[in-house]
Amino acid sequence: MIGCTPNPSQLGVIDAPRHADIVVIGGGIVGAASAFFLRQAGLHPVLVERAPALGTATTAASAHSVRAQFTEPENIAMMLESLRVFDRFSEMLGLPAAEADIRFIRQGYLFASTHPDAPATFAARVAAQHALGLEDVVCLDGDEARAQFPWLASKITAATYRAADGWLDGCRATECFARASAASLLLGTEVLTIERDRGRVSGVRTSRGRIATEHVVLATGPFTGTLAGEKLPITLLRRNRLVVAPRPDIPPDAPMTIDADTGAHWRPHQGGALLAWARPEPASPPLHPVPPDPAFPDLILRDPDGVGRLTPFWRDLGSDLKAEDLALTAGQYTITPDHKLLIGPAAETEGLWLHTGYSGHGIMGSPAGARLLADLLAGRVLDEENSFRPGRFAARTPPKTTERAIL
Repeated sequence: MIGCTPNPSQLGVIDAPRHADIVVIGGGIVGAASAFFLRQAGLHPVLVERAPALGTATTAASAHSVRAQFTEPENIAMMLESLRVFDRFSEMLGLPAAEADIRFIRQGYLFASTHPDAPATFAARVAAQHALGLEDVVCLDGDEARAQFPWLASKITAATYRAADGWLDGCRATECFARASAASLLLGTEVLTIERDRGRVSGVRTSRGRIATEHVVLATGPFTGTLAGEKLPITLLRRNRLVVAPRPDIPPDAPMTIDADTGAHWRPHQGGALLAWARPEPASPPLHPVPPDPAFPDLILRDPDGVGRLTPFWRDLGSDLKAEDLALTAGQYTITPDHKLLIGPAAETEGLWLHTGYSGHGIMGSPAGARLLADLLAGRVLDEENSFRPGRFAARTPPKTTERAIL
């Protein structure tokens, strides 16, 4: 089972300090990575998390997968940078290799389609990715895809594959980022309010006392809008995740396999598999824990558009699985109108910084996003140079409650 259970006693839990250079609110991978890169920039962060352990909310409910196969140049650049961090994680964080083992498994990402136009569409996409520096993505026709992955359906017409994509232990990465940041870590600590004085941050009042500070980073995922005290261009959508117990029928060397036509996807996990499908859902308020949809296992395993559409063995396996073989959980995506993150200063409060809106890509994008946050705070990157600045939506309509983009 995927879970985040670091030992708080190993992470330097302390009483709330009276002053801080900067307070990072949120102890998931986004907040922990923020604390690390802020420390690299010369700041001494305080990291505040309301749960008794790190990474127990959105991070724990994720698929823990990482890829660079995007189509937009800023997303490709962000994910390639993040994957380089994960690839040299111990060295980057200055931690012993055994301590910083995040179990980075590179078995690739495979996007496949049955659409008759997919060969031309995928070929054009891969050519564009190559031009943007993502040169190791390959385009496969149906026969080539089945030769490499024989469990694929005969009706597949085209696929794209990048072997350097994969998955890792996001919970372990969160703990390592926090440890390497040397942040003052406050677990089990509720943020009661962000204090303001004449339109700028003056402190953070917590359940363990007040911290005077002029800078706050909100890395609280679905709860960012609540703490920000201003309207943000974010919609919250539930995302269900199903973990299937070990079965010999599931190929352990398979890549993350995504139906590019429907979005249903799966990957191997500890002898079993992890399955997910970002189905359209109504927007919801911030929740923790997030109640999963009890109908989801039947949907993803047996629906004609579920994982069995491109990988037929799931149809047979799905009918044979029992309740004790399945672990269903859910989290919330923070969706922006363009499915790209918000990173930069809030509109209404000076000293308040946003690091959220990953639209389902928080694990894979957090290192590069945190580095950008630190560079913005240090003045090494100007707001107008930042593709992810929150103010880019000032004249746009609110986000729609639709399924997230897959490609």
